[in-house]
Amino acid sequence: MPLSQGDSLRLRDSDPDPAVQALILGRVALLALVIAMAVAFSGGGLGLARQFPFGFLLFTVGGLALAYHRVWRSGADSRNLVATQFIVDVATTSYLVFFTGGAESQFVPLYLLSPLLGGIFLSVRGGVFLAGLSTLAYAGFYVAGRQGLMPTTPYGLTQSLGDAAQLLRMLLYVPLLFTVGVIGGTLGRRLREGRRALEKARDELNRALFDTETILENMSSGLVTVDADGIVRHWNRAASEISACAAGAVRGQPYVGAFGPRLAEFTERLREALEQGVEGSRVEIMIAKPDGSKLPLGMSTSLLRDPDGRPRGVIGLFQDLSDVRALEERIRRRETLAAIGELSAGIAHEIRNCLNPISGSVEVLQRELKVAGENARLLDLIVRESERLDMFIRELLDYARERPLKCETLDLESLLRDTVDVARRHPSAEGRTLRFSGQGDDVWVHVDSEQMRQVLMNLILNALEAVEDEEAGWVEVRIATGRERPEAQASWRAEPATGSKPKPALVCVEIQDTGIGIAAPEIDLIFEPFYSTKRGGTGLGLAIANRIVERHGGALEVESRLGAGTTMRLWVPRVTSTARAVAHAA
Repeated sequence: MPLSQGDSLRLRDSDPDPAVQALILGRVALLALVIAMAVAFSGGGLGLARQFPFGFLLFTVGGLALAYHRVWRSGADSRNLVATQFIVDVATTSYLVFFTGGAESQFVPLYLLSPLLGGIFLSVRGGVFLAGLSTLAYAGFYVAGRQGLMPTTPYGLTQSLGDAAQLLRMLLYVPLLFTVGVIGGTLGRRLREGRRALEKARDELNRALFDTETILENMSSGLVTVDADGIVRHWNRAASEISACAAGAVRGQPYVGAFGPRLAEFTERLREALEQGVEGSRVEIMIAKPDGSKLPLGMSTSLLRDPDGRPRGVIGLFQDLSDVRALEERIRRRETLAAIGELSAGIAHEIRNCLNPISGSVEVLQRELKVAGENARLLDLIVRESERLDMFIRELLDYARERPLKCETLDLESLLRDTVDVARRHPSAEGRTLRFSGQGDDVWVHVDSEQMRQVLMNLILNALEAVEDEEAGWVEVRIATGRERPEAQASWRAEPATGSKPKPALVCVEIQDTGIGIAAPEIDLIFEPFYSTKRGGTGLGLAIANRIVERHGGALEVESRLGAGTTMRLWVPRVTSTARAVAHAA
């Protein structure tokens, strides 16, 4: 019979209905019990031939049960499978009733099971439909008995009733069958409604749990919760990334000892909150990384309380403060350097005011006096040192005052090639190999060409001067188009972009040399003003270059090892083909 989608009694939408499996197995068990009772009540003296109908019935029903089970496991529609089973059940009951006396059989009450269970599993309509089939079968046996068409039963499982009693019994069973079908259908509807409500509540609970877990797991801050027994219940992904403690090794473990000695201060903070009730303000603590270096954390704790206000645990939130501390250090450094630059600019002006008359006077003396020997050498020394001091003052003034950027869109390869050509004619390049590896790629950048040439010349000349072996040493300039921009490195020098603008796409230029290299402790100092690893250096060239690159929104990165050469990486803003087309169109 046709059934609506929601008619069958389903427990889960994604799996075969386990109630159908119980129905299949229960049918065989019930039939075996009924046949055992039939044999027992018949006196147990039946010959093999007379037991055949019972054995055949049990064998047939068992085979059908296997077939039902296979169909059920295949994922077939359980509604049609259940309806088929109940129709076959009516036929099975009729077979049993036929061999045990027809309308007078003691197994006539078995007809009540199909409408009752059919109503529960299918619907009221299903129960009524099966009640109708059972009524037709029962009435058929009654009429056949009245006509003398029923065979004589040898099993002694009949009730000897008169004609009036048989009619009365049939008249009682017919409405009873339909009543049972309606009751079963009503009960089944209420079970389905209750089950749907339960499933809805379960889905809502799962959704709430999923949303909560998703929120906690995707928080940018580390989160830890510890229950009143000291067991770690939550440890989100950010907590694992910050602390380098895997969630699987922490969750479900006592917080004392779960984090190890690296997080001793972290553990102590949780202990204070859990055992002493200390909570509230945010504090800064230090933990150790696996490599032994220190990591600053900002941590706050709060007590978890039940509705009655009793503590049930503690929750801790913590963040990695490395970037914050690095930003504070950059700001402090910039303020310090700004003050130094302002002071230096004033001093430089005063020195230049004194230097110009000195150098001018010495040049006049050289022209007018015919000095020789030691005196001539001393005058030349004064001139050379005056020129060197003047160069230092120019660099100092360049560092102290920032020239405005006049950015334009340029072909990076052409800019590098021109700069390398100029560097090859510099005295520092004499006897040394300087090569440029062009990629042939169409790479465009948005920079101030004059100031960026100044940066490139400084880096290339530094590399040339670091090469001591003039025959075997070399310097190479290249565009590293395949290199990704690092997110966080110790030598990363880029300042965050101002405002809320997104970071520009950057392209990398590498200047590699086979020179003497830089000692590890000095790498973080080479961009500081007045710090130089070269004899006679002013210590301002890289500081000026770094400031120019930072103002472009780029960065300078150093990779070096003492005795193994140095690679300077210059990151500058790259212009996409779309942006370049728009710029040319404008």
